[in-house]
Amino acid sequence: MSIVTNGRLLYAAHPTTFQLPGVHTKYVEVKIDLETVALDGGVLIRTLALSSDPVVRIRMRDPKIDHFFPALILGRPIDNWGVGVVVRSEKPGFQPGDFVYGFISFENYSVYPGPPEAQHQFQFLQKIAKHPSIPASVYVHDLGMTGETAYAGWHAYAKEKAKTSKTFFVNSAAGPVGTFLIEYVRHIHPHIKIIASAGSAEKLEILKEAGADVVFNYKTTNTGKVLAEHGPVDIFWDHVGGTVLDDTLLNMAQFGIIIRVGTVTGYNEEDTGIKNIKHVVFKSLTMHGLVIGIGEAMQTAAVPFLEEATKLVLDGTIKTREWRFEGLQQAGQALADVHFGQQIGKPIIIVAED
Repeated sequence: MSIVTNGRLLYAAHPTTFQLPGVHTKYVEVKIDLETVALDGGVLIRTLALSSDPVVRIRMRDPKIDHFFPALILGRPIDNWGVGVVVRSEKPGFQPGDFVYGFISFENYSVYPGPPEAQHQFQFLQKIAKHPSIPASVYVHDLGMTGETAYAGWHAYAKEKAKTSKTFFVNSAAGPVGTFLIEYVRHIHPHIKIIASAGSAEKLEILKEAGADVVFNYKTTNTGKVLAEHGPVDIFWDHVGGTVLDDTLLNMAQFGIIIRVGTVTGYNEEDTGIKNIKHVVFKSLTMHGLVIGIGEAMQTAAVPFLEEATKLVLDGTIKTREWRFEGLQQAGQALADVHFGQQIGKPIIIVAED
């Protein structure tokens, strides 16, 4: 027998505002036998790294509240994007030792896809030919969800427009999607002026390093004034919504494109209304919302992602930045901290070494 201690981060209570480790999430340990645990046609995975993302907060709710993102289940482990190694398999196409990427449970060891009540439409698991020079954790962000979001979103909705555009603005840009996007856009569209915002001096330096031409602190500088000086904006990549979206609508160029990737202002508190939505009509703007892997446009655009992005990571065009939390014991803190904007780089929970 091969009995091990299996750490697990459970969803414990529904938050009403910001989540608290130990209250809304709880770390526990149980014993499991790796040789006999039932797979039910699935795969036993040893987890290597997990992603901490603001969207997990949306899932922390009563399942009676309808939403596009599936609700977490009280008393069960949280799941999110992650990477791991196959230990045992009853699933065709997966063998012990395979490196896998997908929606993985917050456990040292877990069975994919798990019991029927825990399954949802975002679950997936795929084998990846991991490059020996790239750490496993990078496949959670630059070569995983955040990199694919930036790459596929740009190719699906902005690449053609960018050929004739002068100005591109990305807000809350020092996160992993924003920095990947700036570095990638600078690489393929060197003519575009890139405007980027973040919330600290340290993050502004990262944006400059990534290739942004104009950077500003949104906490101390009015977004509308910056865009009025350096715009109008042809392409706007929005992570935030709220008043920033409102200010940018006033400063969009005619026939501009808005790509909405997040609404961070509404994850923990009530959404704020948009006053300047009329400019979508007046300026003939196009607004796209996107979620990774959803819709034909995003799926088609993502096909070349891993091959191209791997080359860009290896040659240094895309620079890896991580904010690491060591061990599943820190996973609850990682999920909470992501909402306060202190992290530099992608928040990653390192569960085990490669």
